[in-house]
Amino acid sequence: MSLALVSMFVYAIKSVLTSKQEELIAAMLETPKIAQAALKAGIPHQTARRWVKLPAFQDAYKAAQRDLFDRALNGLMLKVDKAIETIGQVMDDLEAPANARLRAAQIILEQAIQVHKMSELEAKYVELEQFIKSAGMGK
Repeated sequence: MSLALVSMFVYAIKSVLTSKQEELIAAMLETPKIAQAALKAGIPHQTARRWVKLPAFQDAYKAAQRDLFDRALNGLMLKVDKAIETIGQVMDDLEAPANARLRAAQIILEQAIQVHKMSELEAKYVELEQFIKSAGMGK
């Protein structure tokens, strides 16, 4: 993730981090270990360890992680239509091996069931929120 994007997250949550702290966040998004991220950001390991304990740093890092995850999900969502079309083509292709057609059908059925379950949960959640608000228990 670019340093500019990290800076944007830091600004968005109204934290005041140094440019080196922003660089550490960017490095931590690319490198799994703090020591490696510190080296990449050009700061001492102990300094990085101290910074990651700061609430403002943690908030900025979490915001950057969320954005990175959201961008990845958006990239996947752009491919959903093509994936569904491909599965449908395999399922409908009478010349495709039976196991491939069966697996395509299974995928479609499993996903339809999951979507149905999520829709039911969402409806129950909305109903519960409305009940809490009407009972005066909400904020």
